[in-house]
Amino acid sequence: MPKSITNEYLDLLRPWAEAMQPYLFTPSDRPDLTYFGDGTNGWGVQTNQKAFSAYAVLAALPGGEPKWIGTALALLRYSLETHLVGSYHTTDSDTFRWGHTWISVLGVERMMHGVDALWDHLTEEDHALLRKMLISESDWILREYPLKAGLTKDNKPESNMWNGAVMLRTASLYPDCPNAQAYIDRGTDFLVNAISMPSTEEDQRIYNGKTAAERFVGANFFESMGCDHHGYMNVGYMVITLSNAAMLHFHYRNRGLTPPPVLYHNWDKLWKFVKSCIYADGRLLRIGGDTRVRYCYCQDYLIHAMNMAADCLGEDTDAWERGWIDILKKEMAANGDGTFLSSRTEIFVEKSPLYYTRLESDRASSISFSAWQRHLLQDFAQPFGTPGYETIPDCKVPYTQWMDEYHGSFFVRDPGRYAAFTWRSGELPMALCVPASDSSLAEWKHNLTSEVLGDGVVDYNIPGNFGGKMLDGGFVTWGSYIAHTAGLLEEQQQETDTLRNQIACAALPDGVTMLTLQLAAATKTCHVGKVYPLNLQIPNDIFNDFKREYAQRDNRITMDNAMTVVSVYGGELSIVRPPYRQIGLKMGSDKKWIYRDRGFLHTDVICINPVEKPCWYENGSIAFDIGAAVLCGGGFDSGRHITQIPTEGMLRAVRAEGADGKVYILAANFGDAEEEITLPGGRKIILAAGEADLAEE
Repeated sequence: MPKSITNEYLDLLRPWAEAMQPYLFTPSDRPDLTYFGDGTNGWGVQTNQKAFSAYAVLAALPGGEPKWIGTALALLRYSLETHLVGSYHTTDSDTFRWGHTWISVLGVERMMHGVDALWDHLTEEDHALLRKMLISESDWILREYPLKAGLTKDNKPESNMWNGAVMLRTASLYPDCPNAQAYIDRGTDFLVNAISMPSTEEDQRIYNGKTAAERFVGANFFESMGCDHHGYMNVGYMVITLSNAAMLHFHYRNRGLTPPPVLYHNWDKLWKFVKSCIYADGRLLRIGGDTRVRYCYCQDYLIHAMNMAADCLGEDTDAWERGWIDILKKEMAANGDGTFLSSRTEIFVEKSPLYYTRLESDRASSISFSAWQRHLLQDFAQPFGTPGYETIPDCKVPYTQWMDEYHGSFFVRDPGRYAAFTWRSGELPMALCVPASDSSLAEWKHNLTSEVLGDGVVDYNIPGNFGGKMLDGGFVTWGSYIAHTAGLLEEQQQETDTLRNQIACAALPDGVTMLTLQLAAATKTCHVGKVYPLNLQIPNDIFNDFKREYAQRDNRITMDNAMTVVSVYGGELSIVRPPYRQIGLKMGSDKKWIYRDRGFLHTDVICINPVEKPCWYENGSIAFDIGAAVLCGGGFDSGRHITQIPTEGMLRAVRAEGADGKVYILAANFGDAEEEITLPGGRKIILAAGEADLAEE
């Protein structure tokens, strides 16, 4: 019989708690307090609060480690005493105290399951200070913090969720406090405007005496459930929003209270989408990309959403969690020191212990949350449901295809293939065509859309016009971007455009194949450092034991007998293997990737005629002109015949025999004027400038 998931998590927390002792500090003038990390405001306070929750659960659970109770209590007391209502200060200065910001209760919410775990160990003074802190934060949100929401500006799904949640939590814990009813009413406003859509403005569902429409301030999600958080199609922050709903759900659940129906407002619709982006092993498929450390933070808090789905909908999430546990074990074994992340994030260990401990505490807190809930609720043996809220009938059924027009995001989910393209992505644009059976093959950074590195220290792409459409079981999309480089050494010029890449991409409705046509030309006479046409990123790191098997024949490369790439025209396939982990951290609005050669994930890069040395391109000259296919499934014969169709001028087309027995033609007009293309058999298609289409022969 397999070990319980709770005990699996305890087995992870035990060595972690020991390994983190070098990051536990006690102020010399307050021996009753301990902080984890650097003890500063902001991330520092939250890092301490999350670590507290992990130590608390480890100490409190049967079969855990009671020796950590004292440490956990000292961590909690540091959090309480350094708040504005406390008697001490953070390490920022001898007077600074934290609190009363838009994000100050996020760490509070994430630590509260640890408070519950040690509830009976808290002194009267602890309870009194906890009450003062929660009331102080709730009062500030009530009186000072403006409620905002927006699709692209003031997009605040996750913060509206946690700020509303803390007010409802405070009111339920302390119903005798003067503003308890005001917390409930204002908290309801925040929750309505967390998972809000344009249609919420007409939503007549009643929450605490008012309709959602009356409480509506703005939409954070498009009607499709697409979310433009941090300026891109951000699946990760959809998860963070769900995770904060889960924390409040289990607060009510574990105290025998009935949650207010507003807690579940549109939660079911968002869960349906997020569920569509979860691999069988629990790893998140980020169809809009990412800008941070791979498989951390948002991935960690997916556990909360899974727990909520199990308790509210009766979802069986055990396989997901066990798959994620196996991934965590693999990385911990590679580290060899009891930590979760020390090897992949050694640059943080060296240069940013705050960031390092932040990520370590995210992971520890999230697994301790699930361990605690599973212990209390016997692995969700009797689902609680969503009292007073009627979920949509198919919320447990993942999408088989999905699109969001604003982001130019297209997604099909087949039994053997996940295929996606997103123009407004974290590292735009990006495409995916990966086997549904192997999550380790997925990567987002400019994947399958070519990468151009200029002479500056910062490189990013500026999107042009794009379009596309869903097909029955597939999609076709088209558009362009301009590669831009900044931070040049020249005194007179700091940044410049280099190449313009036009792309046509189609996921065939055969459940196997993706086609891409790309043509890049210089926007001016320019000097470019490196060019990676196609740029299919194949992770080759801890998660696959640093082992990839490549077999190459003619114009095809097969990876691990699971995935094949075909060069249809434009040059030969090559595998570029950088000597460092090149998938790094994108920082801030300046789009800067810092420490490019000290990233957090290594990939092998499959390219067509890569340019690895600096070179010149004359204005208007063609840098690359390629057609390629990616096929999910093993063997050189799995791709069938894919050939280029002769065309004139700026028209491009390929013919592909699909796995469904049909023949498809992807045609693109990379010119500046409308063109007519004649397909084999005499059929004619008219394509606008920059447009593409997919047709059956």
